[in-house]
Parts: sequence; structure tokens; C-alpha cells
Amino acid sequence: MTLTVTTEPLDSHQLAMTIEVAEERIDQEMRKAARKIAQQVRIPGFRKGRAPFHILLQFVGREAIISEFVDELGQDVYKEALEQEGLEPFYMGSLDNVDTEQAVRFHLTIPLQPEVSLGEYRDLRVEEEEVEADEEEIQERVQAILEQNADYVEADRPSQYGDLMTIDLRGATLDDDGNETGTVVFDEEDWDVTPDQENPMEPAGLDEELVGLSSGEEKSFEIAWPEDSPSMYAGNTVRFSVKVHKTQAFETPPEMTDEIAQNFGPDFETAADLLEDLRDNAQQEAQQRAETEHAQKVLQELVDMSDLAYPPVAVDLEIDRLVRNFDMRVRQMGMQGIEQFLEMSNQTVEDYRESLREDAERSLQIELALVEFAQREKLKVSDEEFEEHIGNVAGPLPEDADEEAEKVHADTLEMMRADHSRPLIDIEILKDKSVKLLLAIARGEDVPEPEADEDESEEDEQSTEENTEQAESSAESDPVDKEAATEAAAAEPADS
Repeated sequence: MTLTVTTEPLDSHQLAMTIEVAEERIDQEMRKAARKIAQQVRIPGFRKGRAPFHILLQFVGREAIISEFVDELGQDVYKEALEQEGLEPFYMGSLDNVDTEQAVRFHLTIPLQPEVSLGEYRDLRVEEEEVEADEEEIQERVQAILEQNADYVEADRPSQYGDLMTIDLRGATLDDDGNETGTVVFDEEDWDVTPDQENPMEPAGLDEELVGLSSGEEKSFEIAWPEDSPSMYAGNTVRFSVKVHKTQAFETPPEMTDEIAQNFGPDFETAADLLEDLRDNAQQEAQQRAETEHAQKVLQELVDMSDLAYPPVAVDLEIDRLVRNFDMRVRQMGMQGIEQFLEMSNQTVEDYRESLREDAERSLQIELALVEFAQREKLKVSDEEFEEHIGNVAGPLPEDADEEAEKVHADTLEMMRADHSRPLIDIEILKDKSVKLLLAIARGEDVPEPEADEDESEEDEQSTEENTEQAESSAESDPVDKEAATEAAAAEPADS
């Protein structure tokens, strides 16, 4: 054995491993490395590549020779150590340091496979809450439709911000004596304009002067263009004259009407039809939200009643998955990836990853618990379930599909059937089946116990037969009723 391996459990579901390589193997590796180094250095008194090992060792030093092969050796002894110890890490171990002062020792941290011990999940019960559509939400939807049907109507009052005004407007610059020059800034007739308090026109103050005027009213006023304005009229005073032809206010209909309902969609003849549809949709959405929240509560209950142990790298890998998914979404939105999004939101990648940690850990815990649940319940994915799932993902082929569309549809299905795709799809199907079964248990439905596998059944049967034979043998040598002893043995658990 060329390796001496020592391990020590860590609190973080990891293993501290030290691998010491036998001196004979190190000596062999050093001599091989020395032959390479000898071709690269010139030692006085020796031809290149001809210096004896002990001379080269004195010339370049032990550390230099070891550094030539230590990385490659580390990869080899890591694999050998895992095989020697019978370990299957959850993920690649991390090298903490290499000690080469005397013996060569590699110090590593090994992440262990997650361990899950489910609680008595068959006793899990989570009450479902009855939900009703939020009336306020329904009224908001009604108001949104009414606002879509809002329109300008003539206003019998002075103008306000947001009104649509039809005006004649003329503006000319003034000289130092207050007389108009030949420079005309505005000369508009029947101009439709909307005074806006938040986004005013140039020059500042023009919108304010237009507010408070009634139809048919005329007005003159002067505005000084600011000195620092980028306008060509900066620093000039302009005399304006305005005449209001018409003022219209943007008004929302006070209530839903049959006409609005009919304009909204062909399925609605009356306002009552549309209101009923809005209420039904709101109820369905509220129910879906409640079902999602209920499922999350059930899954969290499963996690809370179970003992989960996993290494820190498991959470990091889940964060990686969330980051990849988000990167894909922002690219679909037309951005150049998550880096551009984070730059726009003034975040670093490290900050964003850390913000995901809590959700990632919760997601990991649920995933681990569901995998164990599926194994305990012996859930499997049949070929029929797989085909139904990928058929739903691909969607139905339209009746009028041409040859190219048929090929794309067939290629999509074949891609999902490929060896590298099916395991991932099976996981999604199993997860869905697990959640549905767990929800049935949480509702208190009569869920049958999982059927034993054929191998387990054969083992149980063999064990029962062995117990029966032992009981019969014991009964022959013991003055006890033979039939009763046989029945007792047959009733004994297989693992006793």
C-alpha cells in the first residue's frame, strides 16, 4: 500500500482527509521528475541531462523537484484514496494544502453524500384553507377596463393639468424696451396641447399659464427663457398670446355598460356577463395561489419533520442552478445576460449569489426530501407517463401542419427521448408525482402503502421459510406444541 489515509468527520457533513504517500513512491516520482529537470538546467561540470540525481537534488532542491509532479500526483492519489476508503463523495473534494517538508501529505476536505431521514410523513396533515376572490381586486380589474374606455369629453370649466386644449398660440421675443422683435418662437393655430405638471414644456411656466383658462378666453403673458437653457432663445423674454377654442377632460365611464362589455370581447353581450367572467377568473387565480401556498406548506412540513444533512457545496450548486436559470430568462428578455442586469441594478455577482442563498437552501432541502420520499414510496416513471409528459411539453401538432412543422415536432420528441435527456425528464415527472402523492397524504386520503419489490418479496418469503424451519426444528426438541411454534415463526418479522 503506497498510501496512508486518515479521515476525520467535520460538523458540516464533510470529511477531513489526509493522504500520505509512501516514501518509495515519492522517490520514484522525484527521480522521474529529475530526469525532466536535468534537460532544462545546466550544472557546472556535467553535460546537460547527465548530472546524477543526488547532484541535481543539491543544485535545485527537493521542493523544486516535488513541485514538478505534485499536482499530477495529487489527482492520482485522490482517486486511489477514495477507492481505498470506499468513499463516493457528493462532489469533488477541495485541496486545502500540501505538506512536503518531510513526507508528502495532501490535506483535503471531502463533501459527503447528503443523508435524509424522513419523519413519519404518513401522519402529516395540513388543512387546506377555503379562499374567495378578493372583491377589491375584482373592482381594480373593472376600473382598468373602464379606464381603457376613457375618452376626452368637452369640459364646461376652466382648464386643468391633463386636459386636452385646442388653442391658438403665438410667441415673439422682446427687445430691451419691451417691444416685439421679428423673431417668432411660436405660431400655432388649432394646436392640441395638454398641460403637464410633471413633464412641462419649454419654456418653464408655459403649462402653468395655460391652466385656468375657459373656452373662448384670450390671454397674453410674458415668460423669460432661463439664461442656462440649452435653447437658442436662452436669456430672451417672450410675449405669448393664447386663444382657447376648446377644453376637453379625459374622463372614465362611471360604470360598466353593455357596450363596454361587447367592445371588450365577443363572448360578452352584457355587463353582467363580463363581471361574472372577471369574478370567475379572480376566483380561479385565488384558488391557484392558495393551492401553491398549500403545497409549499406541506413540503416545508415534510422538511421540518425530517433530518437532513448535506455539505455546503450542495447549496452552492443550487445557487449555480438558480443563477443559470435567471441568466436564461434575462437573455430571453433581450439582455446580454446576467452581468448586464446586475450592472444596471448596481449589484455584484457575489452580492446577487448571496441574496439567493436562503431560497437555494430551502429549494435544496425540499429536493432532497422529495427524492427520499419517492424512494420510500417506490415511485417510478412508466413509459406511458414519460410519453404523455413529453407530448404535453411538445404540444399537439396542428391539423394543417406542413412537412417542415411535422419534422420539427418529431425532432423535438426525439430530442427528449435521447439518453442524455430522459433522466432529467424522469426527475421532473417523479417530482410531480411525489408532490401529488404527498398532498393526498396531507389531505388525509386513503393512500395505499407502497408495494414491495419482487426481490424484497422473495427475501421476505425466504426469511419466513427459514424462520419456520427453525421453529419446527426447535419444536421437535422442545416439549411445546409444534403447530403453535410454526405459526409463531411465520408471523415473525423478516428482519428479526
